[in-house]
Amino acid sequence: MKYKISVSILGGAILFGAVSCKEKPKTADAPETAKSVAEKVVKAVEEAVAPKMKKSLTAEERAAKLGFAKFLPKDTEMVMSVYDARKAGDQLKALKLYGLLQSEIGMGVDGFEQEMLDEVVPEDDLLEDGEQDEFEEFDGGEMGEAPSPWLLLGQEVTFALGDTGSEQAARMMKFSSRMTYFQARAMGKAAQAYAKTGDMQDFTDSLQSEMGGDMMKNLLSDPESGIALIDKAEMPPFYIAMRAKEGELEQAAQMVNSGMGIFGMAEGMAEPVEIETGGAKFMGYKLLGAKIAELMEEGKEGMAESMGEDNATALISAISRKNIVVVTGTVADYVVVMIGGSETSLKLASGIEESIVAGDELSFADDYADKQFVSVIYGANEVWEEIMDDAGVFATYALGIRDGISGGGGMGDTRDLEAMLQIVADREKAMLGLCSSETLGMVAFVDEGLKIESIGGYDQGAVDWDAKTSLAHLGDSGDNMLFLNIPSNAAYDEQMGDYLEAIVETLYAATVKFSELEIDAPELAQVKESMKLFDGQFRADFVGLYGALGNLSDGLGHETAVVMDLKGSMPAIPGFPQAFVDEAKAPRFTMISPVADRGKIKESWKEMDTRMTSLLAKVSEMTNEKIPMQKPISSEKDGMTTWFFSMPFFQDDFMPSVTVSDEWFCMSTSKTQAQDLMIKAADGGAAGNGAVLRVNFRALVDYADGMLAVLDKNSAEIFTGEGERESFKSEMEDMRKFIDACRDFDSMSWRIRKEGGSVRGSVHFKVN
Repeated sequence: MKYKISVSILGGAILFGAVSCKEKPKTADAPETAKSVAEKVVKAVEEAVAPKMKKSLTAEERAAKLGFAKFLPKDTEMVMSVYDARKAGDQLKALKLYGLLQSEIGMGVDGFEQEMLDEVVPEDDLLEDGEQDEFEEFDGGEMGEAPSPWLLLGQEVTFALGDTGSEQAARMMKFSSRMTYFQARAMGKAAQAYAKTGDMQDFTDSLQSEMGGDMMKNLLSDPESGIALIDKAEMPPFYIAMRAKEGELEQAAQMVNSGMGIFGMAEGMAEPVEIETGGAKFMGYKLLGAKIAELMEEGKEGMAESMGEDNATALISAISRKNIVVVTGTVADYVVVMIGGSETSLKLASGIEESIVAGDELSFADDYADKQFVSVIYGANEVWEEIMDDAGVFATYALGIRDGISGGGGMGDTRDLEAMLQIVADREKAMLGLCSSETLGMVAFVDEGLKIESIGGYDQGAVDWDAKTSLAHLGDSGDNMLFLNIPSNAAYDEQMGDYLEAIVETLYAATVKFSELEIDAPELAQVKESMKLFDGQFRADFVGLYGALGNLSDGLGHETAVVMDLKGSMPAIPGFPQAFVDEAKAPRFTMISPVADRGKIKESWKEMDTRMTSLLAKVSEMTNEKIPMQKPISSEKDGMTTWFFSMPFFQDDFMPSVTVSDEWFCMSTSKTQAQDLMIKAADGGAAGNGAVLRVNFRALVDYADGMLAVLDKNSAEIFTGEGERESFKSEMEDMRKFIDACRDFDSMSWRIRKEGGSVRGSVHFKVN
């Protein structure tokens, strides 16, 4: 029987031991009672064994840190803030590499300022005197010079999407998905048209018809993407806020207001509006759908020809009910632009307690409140869920082509091909069924460079978050230039394999279908000849190779580590002096996985050898050149077998090879590295979890510096041509400057894992 020992009992035991082993102090020296001492001990034990508590800020503290978020309503669905861009630019300028690039090619932050300004306030949008009464003219500052874009972008810029944003995003995704479907269906119909005659002009004519007016008619008539969807669509509340420095608010507001002139120039299409929210007044324009509908009514006859009378009428009616409101104003020290479908949809919080900072939505940033924030991003789960509903890669194309070729035509009976296209869609759906999402929170801040911490968001399902990785300790070496460790999800691997197999089989079946068409066309004759050759000579071998690769995959475990270092021996390549070969170093790259079934690995190798031998024999016969299959060489060491092909300049530390034992499988450019890693893997180490990527820039810079020194030392023998050595010497100084400038960069690490039921990510770009 197991007993659960409470913290109180444990504390009492510690207290008893402490008291019994010490001489009892005199009463005068020990005013604390035994009870108070016991309480302190219990508290200390509880603090030692309890999990680290998450920091929690008050709404006011969070508001002070997160800036404009304190004005956003609680139903805000997305927020992205960028802080102190000007300060970040100054920190970028302090890097040696920045100074080098600026001095050598004239690039730099300052060089982009005018381009940034043109994006914020295009020259054509600057107003002339008297052009607009509602907004003050922006004079460009003293002497008429263009203002710095840092005026608007240097302190803080926040973008936010309000309530209904996820719904409207879903409608956009649905419309895009249905458009893709009809485009694919058009391709299927065009293929049928070509199959009837073998004339490419018929293919082109069909495609142009389906992609032209018919496309809009199909979209509008479609129950999923038609008028009903447009009728529900509306511009969700969208906020842009730019913080101004003290004393620059008015100038920044003028800069933004000058861009509103474009609406004032829309004669009769827009009307001035004024709203009040969050204790501030906003002025702007409402772009009137009714006025746009009137213009569309004038061209209704042409619209009816391309999309049908009913569709044209319904579309104009839907547009007439759609307005877009754009207003600007100032709140505290922010210049704000708000865009929405109506005046009532645009709202700011009346106080901190009514804003998004008062809830838990942005609490993920609390733990880093003592850092210099670079950016904070929040995305409600509703947004991810809506997007995931229409996520996919090939399913929409597959279903569109399926429906395009359906119904008979020049391709004959297409039911088998249609069924295969449906399988592609089904398997993609099954794979996407492993995906999940939750509310996203992301914080980027300055800490020995740049750190990015995230929680939640979109999870593809490819990583097994619950698995303990057995190869994590291979990344402990400071000599590694790159290390990657991923525990893959077995279910995802299987679904992905089935999905790719369905795609390949469908493409092959479609090609066979076209090769069987009884039409006289030059391009089709070439397809027929190629298919005849492939089916008669190569198909069995390629299918065998595919099966062998699948068998190899089945023989390996669901974890992979990739290790790259820069310690390898240089191969003895002809043309390089012996001293260079002895002193220079070469990169080494190894991929290692655990062995699940060595028998399957052995079977896969035999099958691959058989199929490759057969393929080379057939290629030799076709080309009249003898291309025999090379026989691999094997070597044994401590239960590890290495297979490789012999080449004149290969040696143990530069040998593309495969090394396998009962426990581990390696593909590597170095037999030495592979064996060292397998021994280290067998010795074991601290288990990890999740996916890890590390890049050691320091090792890369040291390698480049060392290689340059070796080249310089042996330059007289390496650069023997006229002027080659002088050219190298002249360029060497620039290379040294570049290497020295790169010493600012230390490393990059990226770790993704699951903690507390949520996927968490940590990225660190470390600088010196």
